Amino acid sequence: MASFVMHPPGSLDHTYQLPPEHADHPIIAGLHDFAMHSEQFWGLTDAHIDVLATTTFPADDLHDRPAVMPAVWARPDGSGRVFVSTIGHKPDEFDVLHVRTLTERGLLWASW
Repeated sequence: MASFVMHPPGSLDHTYQLPPEHADHPIIAGLHDFAMHSEQFWGLTDAHIDVLATTTFPADDLHDRPAVMPAVWARPDGSGRVFVSTIGHKPDEFDVLHVRTLTERGLLWASW
């Protein structure tokens, strides 16, 4: 379903965008885009996921344009559910209300 590829060294300021086409998904309903100072994760994902948040990697010396990557996603899997969030690498990131809320909701959603 996903494989970690890399992340830039250290933490940086960036925004997580919540796509409007999934605004009614129970994990992100009522939430909006939010900014963080944290690590970004680049991964390979499967085309059958519902992307609930993305983050944009800026252009750099190796990449000539920005890249939008899934950061939070969900999907059914057989009779179960899968929730993935790449946010929350350090404990203090859960002090951010959006991070804590979408993580709690995601875990509850996956457990139903």
